[in-house]
Amino acid sequence: MTKTLRTSGDYTIKAGDGFNSGSGTNTINLDSLLVSVSGNLTVAGTTTTVNTTNTVVADNIIELNSGISASSNDAGIIIERGSTGDNAAIVWDESADTFILGTTTATGADKSGGISVAAGSLTIGNLITTDITANSLTTNVITSNGSNADISVQASGTGSVLLGNFKFSGTSISSDDSTSVNINEGLIVDGTLNVSGEATLAGINIQGTSLSSADSTSLNINENLTVEGNLDMVGGGNIVTGDNRIVFADSGTVSFFDFTVTQFGQDNNTVLASVKSINLFLDSNGGDTGQAFRIYNNTNPDSSPTENTYIFKVQEDGDLFVTGDTSMTGNLTVTDVTANSLTTNVIGSNGSNAAITISSSGTGDINLDSGGDFIIDVDGADIKLQDDSTEFGRISRVSSDLVIKSMGTNNDILLKGLDGSDTITALQLDMSENGNAIFSGNVTAADITANSLTTNVISSNGSNADISVQASGTGDVVIGALRVKGTSISSSDSTTLNVNDGLVVDGTLTSQGNIFGVQTLTGSGSTGVISLTETVTLLITTGGSQAFSLADGVEGQIKIISMKTDGGSGIVTPANFVNGTTITFDDVEDTVTLLYQSTGWVALARQNATFG
Repeated sequence: MTKTLRTSGDYTIKAGDGFNSGSGTNTINLDSLLVSVSGNLTVAGTTTTVNTTNTVVADNIIELNSGISASSNDAGIIIERGSTGDNAAIVWDESADTFILGTTTATGADKSGGISVAAGSLTIGNLITTDITANSLTTNVITSNGSNADISVQASGTGSVLLGNFKFSGTSISSDDSTSVNINEGLIVDGTLNVSGEATLAGINIQGTSLSSADSTSLNINENLTVEGNLDMVGGGNIVTGDNRIVFADSGTVSFFDFTVTQFGQDNNTVLASVKSINLFLDSNGGDTGQAFRIYNNTNPDSSPTENTYIFKVQEDGDLFVTGDTSMTGNLTVTDVTANSLTTNVIGSNGSNAAITISSSGTGDINLDSGGDFIIDVDGADIKLQDDSTEFGRISRVSSDLVIKSMGTNNDILLKGLDGSDTITALQLDMSENGNAIFSGNVTAADITANSLTTNVISSNGSNADISVQASGTGDVVIGALRVKGTSISSSDSTTLNVNDGLVVDGTLTSQGNIFGVQTLTGSGSTGVISLTETVTLLITTGGSQAFSLADGVEGQIKIISMKTDGGSGIVTPANFVNGTTITFDDVEDTVTLLYQSTGWVALARQNATFG
């Protein structure tokens, strides 16, 4: 039976001296299964104690420090843990202007001053962020976050970019241990390769065992030439001298070592004879076209020599022809050497501080082929790369560092290779963007320090390895619209934080707002299935008596069912119902709140709904 107490004005129930007296211990008790307050409830005391198993709050906002003009106190939620350990806390640190999540020895009574909280851990799923600042990043893969997007790896200030033992500083490449940089595969240099050590190879083609000029003109050796093997003049090449000459008299004999030089009357031939039976004709004008110096092997000096029987010939124009092999154990000094092949151990300049120029002919290449290592020793510490006279690149030693420098303004440094048959740019160092490094593939590194990291995926570099993303000091960890600060997670735009899949919390879940999902279920004459994944189900009936079913939940689960639209009675049949068999909803706002225990669904509260 319902009873109503109505008054036209205020109605006061006072126990003892009342609250305003400041004394008395009398209490007003409301002993009822349900207490309903239809209007606003104002509690003016200093302490409000709610001693219930479960508290359901319909408001979507819980406000602390309401009406305060200026706060100097910390505020938040403290969860007492008893003997389990220090209390758990989510606290706004007023002095630090930040949220702190962790543990504390404080209680709700410590509201007047600062609350000390030891920061704890927060477990989340994927972390998506626009910018990461970290002391260390451990990952297997760093990829760009968009099609054709660059990956920038930049050192701070004068720092270097270290890739394993490979160091990039500006446009310079060096080894991290200041030893050597080894290129163990083919090296393609589209421009000029300058070597600042002992040898400068510019304009010289080395192909196999052949040495030639790049412009198909002359090959200059400006210092002594030592040939430890044979010196072969193949194809009728010339040995051309300047003013240095060997001059013989018109007659008589000149002897040196084992050789005798004799002037004969056969076409002004002069014979250099030896005890080794080798005859050399010194011919001034006979036997072939023009004057020549010819050497014949075992030929009668009185016979008429022919053009093609010599083994060595110097024509009047200075051309030198050798038909056999030439071996020299001493130095050979010439002004210019033109040869199809040059075999030697040492090429040195012919004067103090004189340069060595190796040039290919026309568009010919310079090929350097070594069965061992290729060593470039430059005392000047610079290897200059030029196209004609324009320097476009330089490899230098600065102190103990190896420096690779692009000499053109805003000219990038590119590392290219073949991916199958396709040429790709594996690494681009963008000089117009402060040396930004752009990798086309993955980058694997033990440690990366960067002001900005743009990537699609950050994963750990080992089985069961953690990924640590930490802000510095009081900074935030911003992941897209998700903001992680200390042990707090929020949206960067201060709106909502969406979890679109299942959320598992192994510890205590404390909510300052509402945690629920809503199912709107329309009956159509057949049985409607009430969801177990949404906290609230709103029933819409469309005619007649319509049936709904409710399966067993999990222990401790709360379920709220309410009629939203009355088109006829809605009858809910739980699989197991402690308070009866069915729940009937006849009118809009008929509501029941259920708790699932091991025995079935238990009614916590109801609004006009009936049990059958």
